[in-house]
Amino acid sequence: MNVNAQIHYRDLPVSHPSGRTHSQLHQLKRKLLRVALEETPETELFKRLCGAANQAAELAWATSNPLLVYPSLFDEMVTAVRERFQQEQISDAQSSLTSLDADLRFEGIHSVSRGSDPISTEGVSGRLTKTPTRGNRTAGQTARLPHIE
Repeated sequence: MNVNAQIHYRDLPVSHPSGRTHSQLHQLKRKLLRVALEETPETELFKRLCGAANQAAELAWATSNPLLVYPSLFDEMVTAVRERFQQEQISDAQSSLTSLDADLRFEGIHSVSRGSDPISTEGVSGRLTKTPTRGNRTAGQTARLPHIE
């Protein structure tokens, strides 16, 4: 063997991560997931975050440096899960308000057509309760609800 021969990194066989690396990746995944879950007040997101952690681990494992790649992949996937959840919440809230507005208009028309006093709605602990109103409303008027955030 030639003593003066140089070994280049690109000439070395590609090695797959070891069992020790796999264990370290699993520990890293658990640590980052625990932090993400502690920072997440919406329990509905827990299952999605666990799935994101597993998917990021699978993708990272397919690289030559899974321990370096995993944190970035995990952060990107957690951000995507949270953004998707927020969009779903906004969409659901808009749908609920649209449905509630239609229901209130129907109740107002229905009450007037029966000849009784229209009813108003007031938000109490996130629920709607019916209370009699003072004064007269026409069929086109609807009750005002408190602003919901």
